[in-house]
Amino acid sequence: MAMDDRPARLALMAAVVVLLLGGAGVLVQQRLAAGPGGTVALGGIEVDAPAGTRVSVGPAPEPGVAAAFTRRVGGGAELSFDGGSTLRVRIPVPAAPPAGFAPVVVTATRLVPAAYDAGTRSIVAELTRPGAFWGGLFDFAALGRDVVPDPAPRPGCAGRAASSGGVTVGLGGPDPATPVSPCVTAGNGRAGLTLTSNARVPYRLAPPPGWPEPTARTAAASTSAVQLFGRPRQRDLVWPGSGVTYDVPLGLLPSTVKGQAEPGPGLGTTLALAAHRLAALFGMPGAPEPAPGVLTCAADAGAAHYTADRPVAEVANAVWAALAPCHPDGGDVVRRFLGSGVGAVTSGLAPANAAFEVAITTSRSPRFTQTVGYRARTGATTSRATGTCGSVSAVSGRHDAYRCTSGATTYDPCFATTGTRVVCPASATKAVLLTYTGALPAPPQPGGTADPFLLTLEGGLQCAAVADDAVPGTRFACTDGTVLPGPPDASSPLWTIDGRTVAKAYT
Repeated sequence: MAMDDRPARLALMAAVVVLLLGGAGVLVQQRLAAGPGGTVALGGIEVDAPAGTRVSVGPAPEPGVAAAFTRRVGGGAELSFDGGSTLRVRIPVPAAPPAGFAPVVVTATRLVPAAYDAGTRSIVAELTRPGAFWGGLFDFAALGRDVVPDPAPRPGCAGRAASSGGVTVGLGGPDPATPVSPCVTAGNGRAGLTLTSNARVPYRLAPPPGWPEPTARTAAASTSAVQLFGRPRQRDLVWPGSGVTYDVPLGLLPSTVKGQAEPGPGLGTTLALAAHRLAALFGMPGAPEPAPGVLTCAADAGAAHYTADRPVAEVANAVWAALAPCHPDGGDVVRRFLGSGVGAVTSGLAPANAAFEVAITTSRSPRFTQTVGYRARTGATTSRATGTCGSVSAVSGRHDAYRCTSGATTYDPCFATTGTRVVCPASATKAVLLTYTGALPAPPQPGGTADPFLLTLEGGLQCAAVADDAVPGTRFACTDGTVLPGPPDASSPLWTIDGRTVAKAYT
């Protein structure tokens, strides 16, 4: 009569495993055929295989996939089995996964979603590919840190004032905790305000009434911001790491720009990105980035389900449920797996500041350019010359200003005094007393424009007006050798010439 040797064979196998494995979890190569029922016990790990499937068991090398997202727990093994089969593995673990973690099986190339069996205190998963595997716990908070953008660094210009034409544009002492970094520029009667987000969630801007549309938008490197920036629904949003610039006439200042946190679109895009990342970790085929339509749908779904009176943690599950029609990557497998970790993934999206205000201030500088009417004083001259004065001044419109020569030297302007002498200023403190021969030409009409003929720039540099028949317009030759195009800009109390401040002007 034939004898059934299956019990003896299984007992022998168990003894060998216990002897060689002990508590270390090292599995010895052993080729086994699963009998009726299909269960093979390997030092605590159980493998269920279809009847007749041959299973080879060996030592399991340390897995390297998804180390940033998983903790290893329980034992592991190296399995080989017939192609086309599906094996169920059961890995004993010390305790149930803590909040924010989900059981997985870690292989050399991917993660396999698993379940926790409370009755046997083990991780259970189905394997369709041979190879090494280990028990693991997936960290949803780590996934959230990967897909939620870190705050961008604040630009160096943040909070600094800017001045132009005697008007200073400031930022009213912005709070360092403000979720946007404001920078200002000023020039040509306008102010430029750039707001750069250093938050983790989008903010909706409320510019003052009458302000023009933004002149520039800077998109962040994150997929969500690049693909959603400028959409009609999201037009007024500043996404993490992105920026927006307004070019505003000074007449519309001072004013205040306000912002309100809008976590809804950020929740939707974050969960869609998390689904895509999980699908890639699970070895599901897909594009390098989520499809644009998925992200825009997710942003809209998140915006529709978020209200400011509900905490982010409370609304996150509702947003995730609303993403089903958007078809995020991974399908039902990812939906079931991610469902238990939505709160941990989105925990970083609670805004630290729900609202902010940036006050833009203006002030008129008390500084102004001092204008001095030059008075000829023979006692202040430092040198003397003899010559002729053949024409009125080409650089000053004063009725007592002339153009004179002495040998090869031309002096302009020279101001008439008593007798046959004129005073020709060489600087603010030096002048030539020139005695002329002949008569002076007919003077300009009284009331002529007293154009500045000598400038002292901020810092002390002096520049004298020069006229050249070959070059139209008056220029100013400075003592350091530079030549500045004139005339100076006197449209504000503090004059400028070629962008340089004029401290004193002599007329």
